[in-house]
Amino acid sequence: MDSTTTLEELKTTVLEDYGIESSVIAEFSYFPTGLINKTGSPRVVIANDRQVHNYVAYVRKQESRHLCVAFTYPVQNQNGGENGALNDEPSSGDYDGNFHEEFVTTADGDNGAPTVNKGEYDNDKTVRFALTEVMNKKEFITKLQLKATFEICAMKHNFDYKVIKSNTRVWSIRCSEKACKWGVYAKNLKGSTCFIIKKYVAEHTCAASSKTKVGRTASAKTIGNLILQQYEGVKEGPKPNDIIKTMRMDHGCEISYSLAWESREYAVNMVRGIPEKSYAKIPKYLHMLRAANPGTHTSYKLDSDGSFRYLFIAFGQSIRGFYKAIRRVIVVDGTFLKNKYKGTLLVATALDGNFNLYPIAFGVVDSENDLSWEWFFRELSVVIADDYCLAFVSDRHLSIGKALDIVYPRAAQGICIHHLLSNVVKSYHGKNLVGLVAKASKAYRITDFQKMMTDICKISPSVGKYLIEADVRKWARCRFVGYRYDIRTTNPAESINAALRSPREYPVIPLLDSIREMLTRWFYERRNLSSKHNHPLTKDAEKKIDRRIEKGKKFQVYPVDQNKFVVPGDKFDCLVDLARRTCTCGKYDLLKMPCKHAVKAILHLGKEPHAYSDEKFTADLWRTSYEEPVNPILEPEDTWRVPQDVEQVQVSPPESRRAAGRRRKRRFETVEDKIRSSQGPKKRHKCSRCGKEGHNRATCDFPI
Repeated sequence: MDSTTTLEELKTTVLEDYGIESSVIAEFSYFPTGLINKTGSPRVVIANDRQVHNYVAYVRKQESRHLCVAFTYPVQNQNGGENGALNDEPSSGDYDGNFHEEFVTTADGDNGAPTVNKGEYDNDKTVRFALTEVMNKKEFITKLQLKATFEICAMKHNFDYKVIKSNTRVWSIRCSEKACKWGVYAKNLKGSTCFIIKKYVAEHTCAASSKTKVGRTASAKTIGNLILQQYEGVKEGPKPNDIIKTMRMDHGCEISYSLAWESREYAVNMVRGIPEKSYAKIPKYLHMLRAANPGTHTSYKLDSDGSFRYLFIAFGQSIRGFYKAIRRVIVVDGTFLKNKYKGTLLVATALDGNFNLYPIAFGVVDSENDLSWEWFFRELSVVIADDYCLAFVSDRHLSIGKALDIVYPRAAQGICIHHLLSNVVKSYHGKNLVGLVAKASKAYRITDFQKMMTDICKISPSVGKYLIEADVRKWARCRFVGYRYDIRTTNPAESINAALRSPREYPVIPLLDSIREMLTRWFYERRNLSSKHNHPLTKDAEKKIDRRIEKGKKFQVYPVDQNKFVVPGDKFDCLVDLARRTCTCGKYDLLKMPCKHAVKAILHLGKEPHAYSDEKFTADLWRTSYEEPVNPILEPEDTWRVPQDVEQVQVSPPESRRAAGRRRKRRFETVEDKIRSSQGPKKRHKCSRCGKEGHNRATCDFPI
């Protein structure tokens, strides 16, 4: 199809491709992707050439990918001569004689999507339905498809039926009203899973006024198949209440909340995979992922009975980019999974030169404990070796500290300042000291830090003792052993956890594929962004330098020699040494980027500030970190070729016990979260009447 295709050309092409007679009416419609989650939104019907052109435009923008084609067949003569050859009686053992030959109908049709056409005849209490998908000689691929077709048929046309006989060879139903002649008899084709309709009585002779209920309710599987497409390519998809409304508005069927929930679970499992089968695919999936992304390190561990325990994955592109262009500070954290078998997702991430998240490795384990964290770090050490220039930042989880001491004894360890402040408030009721402790942790000079610690110990000796026992080298910026480039919290890892909030509900393979998809997207977008950036430093680094130039405008510079300068600051005079890249304010030393005093000294020399910045902030290394794309697995799952030893591995789900109480979707709020939420929104709202802040139109008393 192109922008010149007409509606008549589209119809002709479809009918020819599917071998359908020209007398058949074809109707085209589509559902724009942006409306998939809008319950009750109708499909867009293509009725003229202009609407064909609109659909082509949607496809080019990838706003719609599915074209629905409905075929309407002309109703065949019910008493015509064609039917005589199809009215062979089945054996007495398969058929109970309740069907009436004079109402048997037939037509020739394809095996496409079911289409229902309804015709009503005012003949007292007789209503007849012309259903093109339930005709004599109509074949169904499986018995499930046959049953689903009639469930939808009964649901749409407000009648119920009873199953007369159902086994591997025969499926026979009739109307639930005893006096009604409507019924269907289908039989299995030998040597296949197909079922073919042998007898179909098309007329309902039951009275509408004698019905006890509106119609038959479809099963969870049938409803799940109806809503299946609404879960493809989206994070959430319809909720149970949305499904209830959809079934009521679109199909005239009232369903319970539990049935809607089961239908949603079925649809989600069909799109994302069944959890049990997902674990069985782990060896094959990891093998194919390594083949698609050379240098990727994956590993998994099973219990003695073959049940899943741990999994690790680190993409080769991330590892190579880390060694070439990323600061040697790794933030680690764990978050709970919300799928059927629970577990914990472990994350190791860094920040690139533009201060964006740069994921290094992921792990799926049973929980955060000594064994799981040690196993995770041992696998991480395969791709990132222990080194004195390496630093880790984490929360105060004891298992992380123990594991790092064993696997990374040379690396420096830092703790998240947010978790430290929360413990101060929670354990020592030191809410009034939070500001002072935060200032002490942010101090760039040791003298400033010591002065603040003295004040803290005077106000609350217990808090001071706690901070000292927590090891000031791990939480105080100026006392840290090594370089952490002002990465003082676990926010980077927690941000990745937040980005994976929906995939954390998926089974393990869809979860891993969502991680891969996220990395593929991030690497692509940042590769394009960095390639268009023409400045010496990264985008955000340039902004920082610009702000420091503005702040240092009023400073004077007094040269000491060709590399040293005295720059009187706001509070004290600073000695800047450009050769050693230091400043007595401490900021240049720790952040590896010129502070406002150093920037003023560099400009005084007539040189460029980017030449005195750490190379990790340069645009060249920014581009290098994303130069390799993260590739998906291109082969369909049924064509995967793996070694025999991988094929033979059997992985079963882990043992899991559901926790008591309501299912939690979010982590518990920390003290800091509660304080922040109690302070209200940060955004200041303005009055729409006078334009001033602090009140609204209803309480405004300012004269205008």
